[in-house]
Parts: sequence; structure tokens; C-alpha cells
Amino acid sequence: MQLRNKRIVITGGSSGIGAELARQAALLGNQLVLVANDPDRLARTAEALRGSGAAVTWEQCDLASGAEIDALAQRLLAAGGVDVLVNNAGYGTYRTFEAAPDEEIDRLLAVNLSGHVRLTKRLLGQMVERRSGAICFVASAAGRIPITPNATYCAAKHGMFGLAEALRYELRRFGVEVTAVCPGRVDTPFFDDPTFRERKLGPENRSALSVQRVGAATLRAIERARPVTFLPASLGFATWLYEAFGPVTRPLYSLLMKSRIERIYADAGR
Repeated sequence: MQLRNKRIVITGGSSGIGAELARQAALLGNQLVLVANDPDRLARTAEALRGSGAAVTWEQCDLASGAEIDALAQRLLAAGGVDVLVNNAGYGTYRTFEAAPDEEIDRLLAVNLSGHVRLTKRLLGQMVERRSGAICFVASAAGRIPITPNATYCAAKHGMFGLAEALRYELRRFGVEVTAVCPGRVDTPFFDDPTFRERKLGPENRSALSVQRVGAATLRAIERARPVTFLPASLGFATWLYEAFGPVTRPLYSLLMKSRIERIYADAGR
């Protein structure tokens, strides 16, 4: 799909990867609809993009609320529907599963997975009827290789990746392409949560991809209908090694995960 004069809806569009995706897509002459939960941040991001001549609107929606998602979908469909849906919104916490409050687990699953499942379902019918469209799931390397202490986030991203894989086969006959993007650590406000700020950084946490790189790669993936894109590409090779040579790689990988967990419990005096 050539991303020109398309109506593109981006969840998590007020900052980070989503805002950068909107900026780059706007430069190609597309119409952007930014979706997020913070109306003030949405308004600021949209205004900044309009200042450079972009055609941008925004919609406030809490992806943990089924009623808000349904209302959003109705508004989008009434306004002409969607050519491209980018399921990008997400957040994480740096806390072990046993220490996480139930409310935190529920919201992590909703914002990172079930909210996107619902929104995709609500907008999909029109794409099928039109026999065209594209859906991009911005998943994570954590959706292929487990990263601790982020069990719930990993579960949600595994689910997102699995949904993308299955939908790709279901929807191809209708001209709707589905792609998944799996970045590693990206320099975004994702890490602003207090649980991340309080942790001690290991060597694996000291580098990050730029949002510009991730945004450009995501747009290429959509245009070329790539099934899966890993960022950096070396993560794809690492995932293949992890899955293909599990008896060898998993014991080695477990040493890294063990060191992360030991740091957490040692710092907590447990």
C-alpha cells in the first residue's frame, strides 16, 4: 500500500513512536487521526503537526474502556472510516508479577492488548467491505522473547503478535494487509513510569533506538506489507536462535534473566 492521501489512525499518537509516526506520515501527504488518553498532550502534539502543514485531528480514548473504544470507532466510521490502523499505544511497569497490584495487571492487559483487539474488530468490517486496508501492530521484542520483570507486558505483546500472525492469513483474501513491528528498547516516555526510574540499570539497558528510526521502519513495513519487522534487525536473528536452538540458548538466556530478578529482590531485601 502506498501511503499517500490515506486516513491513518494511530493509537498512542500523542508522544513517542506514535507522534513520530504521525510526523513522518504527514510529510507523505496523509490525513492523521491521533488517539490517546491525555487530551492536553494530544492537543499539543496535533497543534505542532498542524504548524508544519499536516492534516491532523485527534480523539481522546482510554483503551481500557470498552465503551470509549466503541464510541471512538463509531465516530471514525461516521467520518469516513480508516485506511490504515496503527495499534501502537502501550505502556509497561518494572515490577515482578507477584508484586503487581491486580488493577495494574488488568490495565496493562487492556491498554497493550484487549483494547487494540476491540478497536481492530470495530473498524475491520469497513476494510473488508471495501476490500482494502492495512493494520499494523506495534508489538515488541518482548512479544517474542520474555523479558523480566515484565511478565504481564510480555503476555500482552505475545498476544498482539499472535493476533497479527493469525489475522494476516484471515484478511489477505479481502485485500487487508497485516504487519507486526517488534522493536527493542526505544527512547520514548515509556520509561517515565516511576517503577522504571527507581531501578538500577544493567548493561542491557544503556542503549536505545531513536523514534525516528522506528517510525521510518514502521511506515516501510506497512507500505511493503512485511509480515514482521524487528528493530534492530539483529533481534530477528536473536529470536530465531532462541526458538530454533532452545536447548542451548535458553539456559544461557536464563542467566541474564536471573541476574535481573536477583537485583530486584536484593534491592528489596528479599
